[in-house]
Amino acid sequence: MAGYPTGFFKNGVPIGTPYSDVDQQESTGNSTYNGLTINLEKRWSQHFQFLASYTYSHAIDDSTDLQTLLTPQDSNNPQLERGNSTFDQRHRFVFSGVAQSPYSWKDGGWKAFLADWTVAPIFEASSGRPFTVLTGSDYPLQFSSETSRPSVVPSGTPGGVISPYIPGVTFALPNVCPAIPSIYPAALVAANIPATGTGCTGNLGRNTFTRPMFSSFDLRISRKFKVTERFSVEVLADMFNLLNRFNVGDVNPLCDPGAPSGVTAGGTPTCNAGQPTAALDPRTFQFGLKAYF
Repeated sequence: MAGYPTGFFKNGVPIGTPYSDVDQQESTGNSTYNGLTINLEKRWSQHFQFLASYTYSHAIDDSTDLQTLLTPQDSNNPQLERGNSTFDQRHRFVFSGVAQSPYSWKDGGWKAFLADWTVAPIFEASSGRPFTVLTGSDYPLQFSSETSRPSVVPSGTPGGVISPYIPGVTFALPNVCPAIPSIYPAALVAANIPATGTGCTGNLGRNTFTRPMFSSFDLRISRKFKVTERFSVEVLADMFNLLNRFNVGDVNPLCDPGAPSGVTAGGTPTCNAGQPTAALDPRTFQFGLKAYF
């Protein structure tokens, strides 16, 4: 057992048995959603229309869905998993509109050049979605390294590590440790203190931090050309993320204070939690042609 206590707790509860973990699945998940939506709309008139929508919301749960990591950090306290939902998005604003030229090709002259144009912009800005910082090591001894979280400690704490992508936060080994029965020798009890984090959980909550915000400006420009009275063609150009903004798709969730990835100029160990690891689509163009007859 790698030097960990073996034998029996009081009342005959064994530790160090040859059995592995036992998974229990039950339909006891709980979630709440509260939201406020404000819409401003101008219906089609005078050759243009628009719709502006803003949503403020907060989704809270103790496990988002079957595709997320369902194992609690501490199986004895699954209620501590309650926090922001993985899909929680606090703010979202969307503006869309359509503007059409008031001129016709029959007007002739410069008006004919401006005839039958349509411009349709879409702008979206939204808050980043939450993520959980994980150690990647099985410090709680839960037979899984997928949900172990570090502890957050005051700046300057010995053994603390920082991430340049989460400023102002210092992480340390898990320091919320269960009490070991007094039947064990003092040496065994002392072996399970936060110095190693073994058998301990972190005080950091689930989905505490958020990814960078998302924003994108899309635009459609089209023009219809009259060929005959009954036949016309429309040329379309769609531009997605026209300003080519870098939108973060995902970030690195790992920060193991027991294995720092480097040190700063001041000698402070660091980790890379929050570092962007994936990007959403860059600027993209799409062209089309429609025929009307």
